Amino acid sequence: MPIGSRAFDILVALVERQGTIVSRRELMAFAWPGLNVEDSNVRVQMAHLRRKLHCGQSDGRYIVSVAGRGYCFVASLDWHDTVESQEFARTPFRIQGSAGQPPLIPARSERPLGREEDLAELTQAIEERRFVTVVGAGGVGKTTLAILAAHAMRNFQRAHFVDLSSAEDGAMIIDEIASVMSLEPQDDILDTIIGDLCAYRTLLILDNCEHVLDDVAEVIGSLLSRAPGVHLLATSREAFRLPGEAIYLLKPLSVPPQTGRLTVRRALAWPSVRLFVERAVDGGYSEKIDDRQAEIIGALCRRLDGNPLAIELVAGRIGTYGLSRVSELLDNPLAMSWRGSRYAPLRHQTVQSMLDWSFGGLSNTDQTVLRRLSIFSREFSLDAALAVVTGHGVEDADVIGAIANLVDKSLLVFQSGRGPALFRLSGITKTYAANKLVEIGGHGFVHQRHVAYQLHVLGEQQTDQDNTHEAARSKAVSAS
Repeated sequence: MPIGSRAFDILVALVERQGTIVSRRELMAFAWPGLNVEDSNVRVQMAHLRRKLHCGQSDGRYIVSVAGRGYCFVASLDWHDTVESQEFARTPFRIQGSAGQPPLIPARSERPLGREEDLAELTQAIEERRFVTVVGAGGVGKTTLAILAAHAMRNFQRAHFVDLSSAEDGAMIIDEIASVMSLEPQDDILDTIIGDLCAYRTLLILDNCEHVLDDVAEVIGSLLSRAPGVHLLATSREAFRLPGEAIYLLKPLSVPPQTGRLTVRRALAWPSVRLFVERAVDGGYSEKIDDRQAEIIGALCRRLDGNPLAIELVAGRIGTYGLSRVSELLDNPLAMSWRGSRYAPLRHQTVQSMLDWSFGGLSNTDQTVLRRLSIFSREFSLDAALAVVTGHGVEDADVIGAIANLVDKSLLVFQSGRGPALFRLSGITKTYAANKLVEIGGHGFVHQRHVAYQLHVLGEQQTDQDNTHEAARSKAVSAS
């Protein structure tokens, strides 16, 4: 029976927890993931659902209200394996697979801190465009946002989530897609995949594409041209730059500004701080946060550039080391190895492994330039980079090309605004690159180049001041 997507979600939530009271807040999180809605929305959908189920008619009781607590599904249930049919194909896709089968897409997180607007924009982009790529730095939350979007979409008959982190070439990419779709290996497997996708309106998510970008691009081209009913959502640290691609740039969580006194109340208005505090409490930190500590947390979030993964890994150590000590250790190689969730992918278990994943995909020249750029403590211009980084086998053209590549791969940040183009390394990337520079013994050479450049800049500034003073004096003499 047609009941609408929100009512269907609520029914699923109640049925899965038959005999258990489900609160309004839980139902809102399930049916409206990542969105702030009024309690009245649940009541409206519940009334609609009860009418459709004919609750209360002919002694039929399905959903009962528990005053002040929520709702409970009380009818008896019989579970059966799903039978694929044209009738089933017209229903929304299921998050859970059939009995004995894995889920079609991973479970979603409880709530996306600071990502509500991103979620709304991404789901709209997926509806309007057939190919969307979520691009952002490592640990910024691309995979999490893609999973949230898949759960929020209700206009697709099926959805498949394909993790390509272990794929090494085009053949493995196709095999991973076939495996997720439960298709048997065969010679013309791509044709079989396309045939299967053509039978349904499908959302296909290709996660972690950056290390096999060219091979994935070929597969995407085939799918878009031969399977008109498929919509593709990819995540990558670099865009594909393919025709028809809509790039969604996922930025870090917003952080408190450095200006003004930061109180606890003002600090908690920023999603990066809220995430930090939640993960600190989860990690065993039990002290009450005062205004002084709020300022330290705000500074830590700025140093971590609002990167959710880095914030979670650092905040999880507050209970062990204390807030002040963690702040001191942040630039220490020890902090790069702090481990997070044991269930996270290997590349996300430490900051070190997260950046190793990105660093390993760079050319030798790009790695050299990234290491040498770590000498800059703040923003730098292209002229400054050329003056400091060139030498010892690195030419000006190498630096220019490498900077463009590092920006594309989300390892170098382009500072928008007026004036000359400026770049900067995020705090965690700078620490990582500086450690890499020390490992190869290249710090002395780059330090000398940096000092020479600074002296040159100071000399030019002094000359400009002298010329200004001389011009002013000459004008005064002429006037007299």
